[in-house]
Amino acid sequence: MSALLKDRVWIMLSEIAKRGVYPLHASRLGVFRMPVDLTDWSDISSISNDLKSSGFKMDAYADRIYATYKWTEKGLDPLTGETLSADLNVTVEAVTGEVVDLIYQIKPLEFFGDCYWVRNYRQKADQNAKMVIDTIIRNTKIGDKLVAHYQKAEKLSLERAIKRLEELTPLAQNPKVRSAAAIPPAAGPASSPKLVQPTIAVAPKAPAAAAGADTISLSGTGTNYSKAEGPIDPEFKSKRQVVGSFQGIKVWGPVDPPGQLGIWGTQVTVDFDICIADGACIEACPVNVYEWLDTPGHPGSEKKTFMAREKDCIFCMACENVCPPQCVKIFQKGT
Repeated sequence: MSALLKDRVWIMLSEIAKRGVYPLHASRLGVFRMPVDLTDWSDISSISNDLKSSGFKMDAYADRIYATYKWTEKGLDPLTGETLSADLNVTVEAVTGEVVDLIYQIKPLEFFGDCYWVRNYRQKADQNAKMVIDTIIRNTKIGDKLVAHYQKAEKLSLERAIKRLEELTPLAQNPKVRSAAAIPPAAGPASSPKLVQPTIAVAPKAPAAAAGADTISLSGTGTNYSKAEGPIDPEFKSKRQVVGSFQGIKVWGPVDPPGQLGIWGTQVTVDFDICIADGACIEACPVNVYEWLDTPGHPGSEKKTFMAREKDCIFCMACENVCPPQCVKIFQKGT
């Protein structure tokens, strides 16, 4: 598969995905979520223009773009020795918005007729679909936005962000060449580590300071709790009070550890008393907002999904949509 997307795969055993009904109907869909915003119409329409030389058949409908790759298989009939050919194809759909979903479906071989003689069809279709995905990302505005995302979220230089994009889209056809800003003279690189080093030295101290400021403990002797059921109360902010914080994250009471932990977060909020630690939100989040936090003694689960990087949330709603007990609520900034 595309190296870029190897950790972002969901196989949905349904024709309905969380962001709506996808037109590529099949029992199995490969869905890849990209942490980039593509809402401006000029950016969306540029995708088809950027792929004109790719050889794909391009279609668009509203906020969705379709790229179809066609190829011909040739072979011999094993019984008659007759030369046969079959025209096959695979389509990738790009659903634009605050995040970009790239979806592909491998149709059954029977869809194209009596092609029983074709060998390794699924592997070829899978490889071609991933080639289309890599080409879309590498050669369009999506790639530009992904480079910007790497710079902001992972603190990479422009040159390194471009290099990473190139490394992670190895199947792209006629790949677009992006140029980084001019590299400083020899003295520049030598001085760069000196500028970065103080940041590295200070970084380990930050968690210690935050930990010292924590006003919420995960341990205690409280027994005032019972099993909680979802969904999270969407109006909890008007009904509860902030009773403390943990590593800079607000905690809304009541809290009586270890069995009653309240609701955590401001924009990315999780009711810890409902959370069952299934991990769906961690897997779904495209920008790695969550990490595990041990909560020994809690009746719901002894670990919770902690919004350690709440400020990185892109409000795609993926975590809220996939949570089985419905313990997650995402609030847009300012709400």
